[in-house]
Amino acid sequence: MTTMKKTITLILIIAVTSIFALFDDYEPSPVARALGGTYHSYGGNSDAVFYNPAGLSFAGNQLRTSYTEIFQNDFQKLMTMSLSTKLPKKFGTIAFGYEAMKVEYLDVDMLTETVYTFGHSFTLMKDVHSEIHLGYNIDMYHASIDGFGNQTSLGLDFGAVAVLHTRTYVGFSISNINNPKVGVNDDYDLPQKMTIGISYLPYDGVVTSLELKKGMNGISDETKKTEIHAGCEATLFEVMTLRMGLRNNPASFSAGLGLNIKNILVDYAFNTHTLDATHHFGLGYKF
Repeated sequence: MTTMKKTITLILIIAVTSIFALFDDYEPSPVARALGGTYHSYGGNSDAVFYNPAGLSFAGNQLRTSYTEIFQNDFQKLMTMSLSTKLPKKFGTIAFGYEAMKVEYLDVDMLTETVYTFGHSFTLMKDVHSEIHLGYNIDMYHASIDGFGNQTSLGLDFGAVAVLHTRTYVGFSISNINNPKVGVNDDYDLPQKMTIGISYLPYDGVVTSLELKKGMNGISDETKKTEIHAGCEATLFEVMTLRMGLRNNPASFSAGLGLNIKNILVDYAFNTHTLDATHHFGLGYKF
């Protein structure tokens, strides 16, 4: 690697990590992005594997993919894939997730963060008035920096969702509860975050959500501040759903729509930012 290439690599990495921590939450789902990031209490599709694995209990069988260039930076690309399938009897639902964030320069992957996830959810209790669902993820993190080597680590996530009287959903999740690390001397903690939220369905086809997220580690107080996320979606027609959301730290407005045409799923979302807006596209299929 030439000195110039090393310099460019370091500049790009510094630019990305000054905004995000390594393996931070890049908002992998366009549905969640449109809802202001509220997807821990009422995440009902296969992308729940990226947020709260307990939400997989409502996903069924489906495949979803998405793509975005973060802040419209053509050098910073995020690609995701999730697949969920319901197991027979009372064995719950399993899911597989793939998330890759790449920083590219001259067709070279300068920095690649890849997460491979296996998720499993199951129903702990269910009656006519309430439900309790639990879930867990096993994550394999792989970081590759061109010319500087590779790092791999394993993380463990846990989540729960309680449904009260069919219209109120309360969710809780915590990521990386085993405190995984990367670095030459394992001196970098991967982000550990805890989220609690509530979703209420006042009418059929309408969902309102409010969630609080807090970082539990990090090198600065900024990463430990409590984030507030709020979102709402409304199904106007059988094939169309509109979404909007708000969040703080940093303050951002988001919106989007979803189409379901004969089980073909098309999603679009955008959210504002002090740097630039992010446009996020998704495609999926229910089977």
